[in-house]
Amino acid sequence: MYCFLLHGKGLGGGRTRLGWTRLGRTHGSVPTGAPLEGCRKLDPFAQSKIKHRKSKIVLVVLLLLLAVPAQAQVNDAVLAFDAGNEQFEKGAYQQALQSYQQAIDAGFVSGALYYNMGNAYFRLDQLGQAIRYYEKARRLMPENAELQHNLDVARSQIATPISSLPTPVWETWWDRFVLRVGAFPFFIAGLLFYTLAAALIGHRIWSSTRNPWLRRVLSASLILGVVLLTIAFAASLNPTQRAVVVADTAALREAPADTAATELDVPEGVLVDVLQRQDTWLEVRLPNGVTGWIQATTTADV
Repeated sequence: MYCFLLHGKGLGGGRTRLGWTRLGRTHGSVPTGAPLEGCRKLDPFAQSKIKHRKSKIVLVVLLLLLAVPAQAQVNDAVLAFDAGNEQFEKGAYQQALQSYQQAIDAGFVSGALYYNMGNAYFRLDQLGQAIRYYEKARRLMPENAELQHNLDVARSQIATPISSLPTPVWETWWDRFVLRVGAFPFFIAGLLFYTLAAALIGHRIWSSTRNPWLRRVLSASLILGVVLLTIAFAASLNPTQRAVVVADTAALREAPADTAATELDVPEGVLVDVLQRQDTWLEVRLPNGVTGWIQATTTADV
Protein backbone atom coordinates (compact mmCIF):
# COMPACT_ATOMS: atom_id res chain seq x y z
CA MET A 1 0.00 0.00 0.00
CA TYR A 2 1.29 3.50 -0.86
CA CYS A 3 0.20 6.83 0.59
CA PHE A 4 1.55 10.38 0.44
CA LEU A 5 2.04 13.21 2.91
CA LEU A 6 -0.22 16.00 1.69
CA HIS A 7 0.42 18.49 4.49
CA GLY A 8 3.51 20.42 5.53
CA LYS A 9 5.91 22.51 3.51
CA GLY A 10 9.68 22.15 3.55
CA LEU A 11 11.84 25.05 4.70
CA GLY A 12 14.71 24.73 2.29
CA GLY A 13 15.38 21.14 1.48
CA GLY A 14 11.95 20.09 0.31
CA ARG A 15 11.68 18.10 3.54
CA THR A 16 9.06 18.33 6.19
CA ARG A 17 9.16 17.59 9.88
CA LEU A 18 5.68 16.02 9.84
CA GLY A 19 5.72 12.50 11.18
CA TRP A 20 4.51 9.46 9.29
CA THR A 21 3.59 6.01 10.41
CA ARG A 22 5.13 2.85 9.02
CA LEU A 23 4.62 -0.54 10.53
CA GLY A 24 3.78 1.01 13.87
CA ARG A 25 6.96 3.24 14.15
CA THR A 26 7.23 7.00 13.82
CA HIS A 27 9.89 8.56 11.55
CA GLY A 28 10.90 12.13 11.20
CA SER A 29 11.56 13.82 7.89
CA VAL A 30 10.73 12.54 4.44
CA PRO A 31 10.39 14.29 1.11
CA THR A 32 6.98 15.83 0.68
CA GLY A 33 4.83 13.70 -1.59
CA ALA A 34 7.19 10.71 -1.37
CA PRO A 35 5.50 7.32 -1.51
CA LEU A 36 5.46 5.62 1.88
CA GLU A 37 5.41 1.89 1.44
CA GLY A 38 3.54 0.02 4.15
CA CYS A 39 2.07 3.10 5.80
CA ARG A 40 -1.45 3.51 7.18
CA LYS A 41 -3.56 6.50 6.31
CA LEU A 42 -4.97 7.94 9.53
CA ASP A 43 -8.27 9.43 8.34
CA PRO A 44 -11.08 8.64 10.86
CA PHE A 45 -13.81 10.07 8.66
CA ALA A 46 -12.82 7.94 5.67
CA GLN A 47 -12.52 4.87 7.86
CA SER A 48 -16.02 5.45 9.29
CA LYS A 49 -17.45 5.74 5.76
CA ILE A 50 -15.82 2.46 4.76
CA LYS A 51 -17.15 0.74 7.86
CA HIS A 52 -20.63 2.16 7.22
CA ARG A 53 -20.54 0.92 3.63
CA LYS A 54 -19.45 -2.53 4.73
CA SER A 55 -22.22 -2.63 7.34
CA LYS A 56 -24.82 -1.82 4.71
CA ILE A 57 -23.49 -4.55 2.43
CA VAL A 58 -23.60 -7.08 5.26
CA LEU A 59 -27.16 -6.01 6.14
CA VAL A 60 -28.35 -6.35 2.54
CA VAL A 61 -26.77 -9.80 2.26
CA LEU A 62 -28.44 -10.93 5.49
CA LEU A 63 -31.83 -9.64 4.36
CA LEU A 64 -31.47 -11.47 1.06
CA LEU A 65 -30.51 -14.68 2.82
CA LEU A 66 -33.55 -14.38 5.09
CA ALA A 67 -35.88 -13.43 2.25
CA VAL A 68 -35.06 -16.44 0.08
CA PRO A 69 -36.41 -19.14 2.45
CA ALA A 70 -39.35 -16.92 3.44
CA GLN A 71 -40.33 -16.43 -0.20
CA ALA A 72 -39.91 -20.13 -0.86
CA GLN A 73 -42.22 -20.90 2.08
CA VAL A 74 -44.85 -18.49 0.75
CA ASN A 75 -44.63 -20.08 -2.69
CA ASP A 76 -45.09 -23.54 -1.20
CA ALA A 77 -48.16 -22.37 0.72
CA VAL A 78 -49.73 -20.77 -2.35
CA LEU A 79 -49.06 -23.86 -4.46
CA ALA A 80 -50.64 -26.08 -1.81
CA PHE A 81 -53.68 -23.78 -1.59
CA ASP A 82 -54.12 -23.77 -5.37
CA ALA A 83 -53.72 -27.55 -5.48
CA GLY A 84 -56.40 -27.89 -2.81
CA ASN A 85 -58.78 -25.73 -4.83
CA GLU A 86 -58.23 -27.86 -7.94
CA GLN A 87 -58.81 -31.07 -5.99
CA PHE A 88 -61.96 -29.59 -4.46
CA GLU A 89 -63.34 -28.78 -7.92
CA LYS A 90 -62.72 -32.40 -8.93
CA GLY A 91 -64.60 -33.69 -5.90
CA ALA A 92 -61.47 -35.04 -4.19
CA TYR A 93 -62.37 -33.43 -0.87
CA GLN A 94 -60.09 -35.50 1.34
CA GLN A 95 -57.08 -34.74 -0.86
CA ALA A 96 -58.10 -31.09 -0.89
CA LEU A 97 -58.08 -31.03 2.89
CA GLN A 98 -54.58 -32.49 2.91
CA SER A 99 -53.37 -29.75 0.57
CA TYR A 100 -55.06 -27.05 2.65
CA GLN A 101 -53.37 -28.45 5.75
CA GLN A 102 -50.02 -28.28 3.96
CA ALA A 103 -50.67 -24.60 3.29
CA ILE A 104 -51.40 -24.06 6.99
CA ASP A 105 -48.23 -25.94 7.95
CA ALA A 106 -46.29 -23.61 5.64
CA GLY A 107 -47.62 -20.62 7.59
CA PHE A 108 -50.48 -19.61 5.29
CA VAL A 109 -53.68 -18.56 7.07
CA SER A 110 -56.65 -16.78 5.53
CA GLY A 111 -60.40 -16.63 5.75
CA ALA A 112 -60.70 -18.13 2.27
CA LEU A 113 -58.57 -21.11 3.28
CA TYR A 114 -60.67 -21.83 6.37
CA TYR A 115 -63.86 -21.31 4.37
CA ASN A 116 -62.78 -23.82 1.74
CA MET A 117 -61.86 -26.32 4.45
CA GLY A 118 -65.31 -25.88 5.98
CA ASN A 119 -66.90 -26.57 2.59
CA ALA A 120 -64.76 -29.68 2.09
CA TYR A 121 -65.68 -31.07 5.51
CA PHE A 122 -69.35 -30.32 4.85
CA ARG A 123 -69.20 -32.31 1.61
CA LEU A 124 -67.66 -35.17 3.59
CA ASP A 125 -70.58 -35.04 6.08
CA GLN A 126 -68.24 -34.08 8.94
CA LEU A 127 -70.56 -31.49 10.41
CA GLY A 128 -68.51 -30.63 13.48
CA GLN A 129 -65.33 -29.93 11.55
CA ALA A 130 -67.28 -27.95 8.95
CA ILE A 131 -68.74 -25.67 11.63
CA ARG A 132 -65.32 -25.41 13.24
CA TYR A 133 -63.65 -24.04 10.12
CA TYR A 134 -66.61 -21.85 9.21
CA GLU A 135 -66.22 -20.25 12.65
CA LYS A 136 -62.49 -19.81 12.08
CA ALA A 137 -63.20 -18.16 8.73
CA ARG A 138 -65.83 -15.88 10.28
CA ARG A 139 -63.19 -14.34 12.52
CA LEU A 140 -61.25 -13.23 9.45
CA MET A 141 -64.25 -12.51 7.19
CA PRO A 142 -67.02 -11.29 9.54
CA GLU A 143 -68.98 -9.57 6.77
CA ASN A 144 -68.99 -12.40 4.23
CA ALA A 145 -72.65 -13.19 3.50
CA GLU A 146 -71.95 -16.45 1.66
CA LEU A 147 -69.91 -17.72 4.61
CA GLN A 148 -72.65 -16.81 7.06
CA HIS A 149 -75.22 -18.59 4.88
CA ASN A 150 -73.16 -21.80 4.80
CA LEU A 151 -72.62 -21.61 8.56
CA ASP A 152 -76.37 -21.24 9.13
CA VAL A 153 -77.05 -24.23 6.85
CA ALA A 154 -74.53 -26.35 8.75
CA ARG A 155 -76.00 -25.35 12.11
CA SER A 156 -79.49 -26.26 10.91
CA GLN A 157 -78.32 -29.85 10.41
CA ILE A 158 -77.35 -30.40 14.05
CA ALA A 159 -79.26 -33.48 15.17
CA THR A 160 -80.59 -32.03 18.42
CA PRO A 161 -80.11 -28.26 18.48
CA ILE A 162 -79.51 -26.73 21.89
CA SER A 163 -81.26 -23.44 22.57
CA SER A 164 -79.11 -20.42 23.26
CA LEU A 165 -79.43 -17.83 25.97
CA PRO A 166 -80.13 -14.31 24.69
CA THR A 167 -76.90 -12.40 24.16
CA PRO A 168 -76.73 -8.84 25.54
CA VAL A 169 -76.72 -6.19 22.83
CA TRP A 170 -73.47 -4.66 24.06
CA GLU A 171 -71.72 -8.04 23.92
CA THR A 172 -72.84 -8.63 20.34
CA TRP A 173 -71.74 -5.13 19.37
CA TRP A 174 -68.37 -5.58 21.07
CA ASP A 175 -67.70 -8.94 19.40
CA ARG A 176 -68.45 -7.50 15.97
CA PHE A 177 -66.35 -4.45 16.72
CA VAL A 178 -63.31 -6.54 17.73
CA LEU A 179 -63.69 -8.78 14.68
CA ARG A 180 -63.85 -5.83 12.28
CA VAL A 181 -61.32 -3.42 13.75
CA GLY A 182 -59.07 -5.26 16.20
CA ALA A 183 -56.82 -3.75 18.85
CA PHE A 184 -53.89 -2.47 16.79
CA PRO A 185 -55.46 0.73 15.32
CA PHE A 186 -56.58 1.84 18.78
CA PHE A 187 -53.16 1.11 20.23
CA ILE A 188 -51.44 3.26 17.58
CA ALA A 189 -53.93 6.13 17.97
CA GLY A 190 -53.74 6.00 21.77
CA LEU A 191 -49.94 5.94 21.67
CA LEU A 192 -49.89 9.00 19.40
CA PHE A 193 -52.20 11.00 21.67
CA TYR A 194 -50.27 9.91 24.75
CA THR A 195 -46.98 10.95 23.12
CA LEU A 196 -48.50 14.32 22.17
CA ALA A 197 -49.60 14.83 25.78
CA ALA A 198 -46.10 13.98 27.04
CA ALA A 199 -44.56 16.41 24.55
CA LEU A 200 -46.92 19.19 25.63
CA ILE A 201 -46.08 18.54 29.28
CA GLY A 202 -42.39 18.79 28.44
CA HIS A 203 -42.95 22.01 26.50
CA ARG A 204 -44.89 23.50 29.37
CA ILE A 205 -42.17 22.66 31.88
CA TRP A 206 -39.37 23.86 29.61
CA SER A 207 -40.96 27.12 28.50
CA SER A 208 -42.88 27.85 31.72
CA THR A 209 -45.82 29.04 29.61
CA ARG A 210 -49.40 28.93 30.84
CA ASN A 211 -51.32 29.15 27.58
CA PRO A 212 -54.95 28.08 28.21
CA TRP A 213 -55.27 26.53 24.74
CA LEU A 214 -52.20 24.40 25.29
CA ARG A 215 -53.69 23.26 28.59
CA ARG A 216 -56.93 22.22 26.87
CA VAL A 217 -55.09 20.36 24.12
CA LEU A 218 -52.93 18.67 26.74
CA SER A 219 -55.95 17.51 28.74
CA ALA A 220 -57.81 16.28 25.66
CA SER A 221 -54.74 14.42 24.34
CA LEU A 222 -54.11 12.76 27.68
CA ILE A 223 -57.73 11.66 28.09
CA LEU A 224 -57.97 10.37 24.50
CA GLY A 225 -54.67 8.55 24.84
CA VAL A 226 -55.73 6.77 28.02
CA VAL A 227 -59.18 5.88 26.64
CA LEU A 228 -57.84 4.53 23.33
CA LEU A 229 -55.09 2.52 25.04
CA THR A 230 -57.69 1.07 27.41
CA ILE A 231 -59.88 0.03 24.46
CA ALA A 232 -56.86 -1.52 22.74
CA PHE A 233 -56.03 -3.48 25.89
CA ALA A 234 -59.60 -4.73 26.27
CA ALA A 235 -59.76 -5.74 22.58
CA SER A 236 -56.45 -7.59 22.84
CA LEU A 237 -57.59 -9.78 25.71
CA ASN A 238 -58.11 -13.35 24.65
CA PRO A 239 -61.83 -14.06 24.34
CA THR A 240 -63.34 -17.11 25.95
CA GLN A 241 -61.84 -20.22 24.44
CA ARG A 242 -64.37 -22.04 22.31
CA ALA A 243 -64.61 -25.53 20.93
CA VAL A 244 -67.01 -27.52 18.81
CA VAL A 245 -68.13 -31.09 19.29
CA VAL A 246 -66.70 -33.18 16.42
CA ALA A 247 -67.73 -36.63 17.68
CA ASP A 248 -71.19 -38.00 16.92
CA THR A 249 -72.12 -37.26 20.54
CA ALA A 250 -70.25 -36.15 23.65
CA ALA A 251 -71.46 -37.15 27.10
CA LEU A 252 -71.76 -34.14 29.39
CA ARG A 253 -70.95 -35.38 32.88
CA GLU A 254 -71.25 -33.84 36.32
CA ALA A 255 -67.58 -34.47 37.14
CA PRO A 256 -64.37 -35.20 35.19
CA ALA A 257 -64.69 -38.99 35.43
CA ASP A 258 -66.18 -41.73 33.32
CA THR A 259 -68.11 -42.94 36.36
CA ALA A 260 -69.78 -39.55 36.91
CA ALA A 261 -73.45 -39.18 36.07
CA THR A 262 -74.30 -38.06 32.54
CA GLU A 263 -76.39 -34.91 32.34
CA LEU A 264 -77.07 -35.14 28.61
CA ASP A 265 -75.52 -36.12 25.28
CA VAL A 266 -74.23 -33.16 23.29
CA PRO A 267 -74.63 -33.71 19.51
CA GLU A 268 -71.99 -33.05 16.87
CA GLY A 269 -71.61 -29.45 15.76
CA VAL A 270 -72.58 -27.74 19.03
CA LEU A 271 -70.32 -24.85 19.95
CA VAL A 272 -69.26 -24.69 23.61
CA ASP A 273 -67.28 -22.32 25.82
CA VAL A 274 -64.27 -23.94 27.47
CA LEU A 275 -64.02 -22.93 31.13
CA GLN A 276 -61.06 -25.05 32.23
CA ARG A 277 -59.12 -28.20 31.45
CA GLN A 278 -58.31 -31.06 33.80
CA ASP A 279 -56.22 -33.89 32.35
CA THR A 280 -58.26 -35.22 29.41
CA TRP A 281 -61.44 -33.45 30.48
CA LEU A 282 -62.86 -30.06 29.61
CA GLU A 283 -65.33 -28.14 31.70
CA VAL A 284 -67.64 -26.48 29.20
CA ARG A 285 -70.67 -24.25 29.09
CA LEU A 286 -73.36 -25.04 26.54
CA PRO A 287 -75.24 -22.33 24.62
CA ASN A 288 -78.15 -22.67 27.06
CA GLY A 289 -75.87 -21.99 30.05
CA VAL A 290 -75.64 -25.57 31.32
CA THR A 291 -72.12 -26.54 32.46
CA GLY A 292 -70.45 -29.91 32.77
CA TRP A 293 -67.44 -32.02 31.78
CA ILE A 294 -66.75 -33.70 28.46
CA GLN A 295 -63.81 -35.62 27.05
CA ALA A 296 -61.38 -33.30 25.21
CA THR A 297 -61.00 -35.84 22.41
CA THR A 298 -64.64 -35.31 21.42
CA THR A 299 -64.04 -31.63 20.63
CA ALA A 300 -61.79 -29.44 18.47
CA ASP A 301 -60.77 -25.85 19.14
CA VAL A 302 -62.22 -22.99 17.15
